[in-house]
Amino acid sequence: MARSLNNNKELLCFNAEKVYDWVVLQETVNQNVSAEDIGALTIDPCGPTVSDLSTRCYLIDPLTGNPLPQNAEIEVTETAERQDRDFLIDGQEVELQRVSFEKTLSLVVEFTGFDGVTPFLELSDPIEIEIPESVYLCAPEGTRLVVRISEVTCSATVNCDNTELESVDLTLNVCQSVQAVADVTLELEASFCEPRDLLAIDECQTPIVPQQCPTVFPGNAKPCPTKK
Repeated sequence: MARSLNNNKELLCFNAEKVYDWVVLQETVNQNVSAEDIGALTIDPCGPTVSDLSTRCYLIDPLTGNPLPQNAEIEVTETAERQDRDFLIDGQEVELQRVSFEKTLSLVVEFTGFDGVTPFLELSDPIEIEIPESVYLCAPEGTRLVVRISEVTCSATVNCDNTELESVDLTLNVCQSVQAVADVTLELEASFCEPRDLLAIDECQTPIVPQQCPTVFPGNAKPCPTKK
């Protein structure tokens, strides 16, 4: 849909997502994961021949198993009806909604080190961590939640029982962007874009003459004397 205006501009309608509210939440989770939930490992990290052991953990996409990219959107489930509450903000009364939701994150623990003199790297099975949340937002009926992971730090500590893995202590710190959004149609004054011109690039360059040194040569040299 478009209505013509002057100066080659038109009123255009766009479908877009309107952000009703936006906050950043931080959550820290400490969880002990048993060796059984870590999964079968070819090399036991607590084995007597293992040395220089190091561990790290990171979030993964539960569908692909690939590391979760920064600012990735994750699915959340609202766990209760939204509740209205009035707040006095900057002298004005504002009605916000209490939104309760739960997200499930998947992560893996990576073990690296030496088994004797042979280096190894192995991964745990995917580990699910459920995190409940509750926040007050401008989230009236008709809006939905969009949650993106903006920053993650994760550490893993191995607990051994003699020479066998007993469990792993995980500490996960997650920063997340939480938005209440709804689909809207906007009318904007705009111009249509056109493709840019191709860059003028010559396939063959003009031959370049090497720079001369006239001060040195020929300079003020006198011609060689001729023989009589």
